This record gives sequence, C-alpha cells and structure tokens, in this order.
Amino acid sequence: MSTPFTLSPRLYFSYGQFMVYDETVRLPGLAWTPPHSAQGFARRESVVNFATPVQFGWADVIVREDVYQPSDEYDRVVAVPFRVTTGRVIVEGPEEWTRERNFALPPGDYRLVAAQRVMGDEEEVIDLFFEALTKPLQRSEVLVADEEMNQPTPLLETAGFAGEEQSWFVPPE
Repeated sequence: MSTPFTLSPRLYFSYGQFMVYDETVRLPGLAWTPPHSAQGFARRESVVNFATPVQFGWADVIVREDVYQPSDEYDRVVAVPFRVTTGRVIVEGPEEWTRERNFALPPGDYRLVAAQRVMGDEEEVIDLFFEALTKPLQRSEVLVADEEMNQPTPLLETAGFAGEEQSWFVPPE
C-alpha cells in the first residue's frame, strides 16, 4: 500500500468532465455519445474521460496506488481498465493544456477507479485509485451511480476521438 498524494495544481474541470491519460496520448479528448454520457465515462486503452456531477469547477485530486476503498461519501464511482505504457500519467480538464498535473506510475495494467464527492456548487474531491493487475481488466463497472447516470447494458468499452465523429455529450445541469 502506498501513501496517497494530492496532485497540484488543483484541477479545473469543465464541460462536465476531466481526463486521465498516459503521457503518450497526444489528443486525450474523446467523443461522447448519449450512452457514454449516461454511463459517466468514455474510454480507450490509455485514456479515460470521466463525467463530473458538477459542470464547471475546481477539484482536489487525490491519487492512491491501491485497491478502491468504498465510502458512503462518494456521489459517483466508476471503475475502468487502464494501461500505463510510459510510467507517467496526466490528469487534466478539457480547457487545461499544460500537462503539469502528472505523476509517475509503473507501466502496466490497472483497474482505475474514479470516486467523486461533490463539495459545493463548483467544488469536488476526486479520489483516483490505481490497482495494479497481473492481466488486463476486461470490463468497466459503475460502482455508485448518481441521478444523472442511467448506464446502458452492457457498458460501452471504447470511444472515438473527439472530432472523429459527432459528439453528443450532455453535461449535467
């Protein structure tokens, strides 16, 4: 078990989303369809765009290289397969371009769990759990759904890149 750490600077999420991706990913924005919006995420092998319950605001992002620990405080929790190829992971909002909010993580396959707590009108805390796996995870999971979510069955396990196809993301009101 490793010690959790808070990323700096604080994350500015916008358009109801934030991104987690491997440093090799050059265009981390993914195309949202109505089912992606309903399930709360769009993903590919080394990039995930997570929907946020709040449309615009600031978040403290806490990273744990550990197994997800459930809590009644979480408003939304999504688990996805995630592959780290370079040893460097970036977390940013769609309007951020600096790539300065990054951290080292050993290359390999992970179960990435994004657990979100709404703290106010424009405030969230996002806990990211990276559980190292010996083989790739096959399926994503919605562990805690809020009222904005209505996940399809089965969940969509891939998305196109933004701009490749029509994006239908509907941010929460």
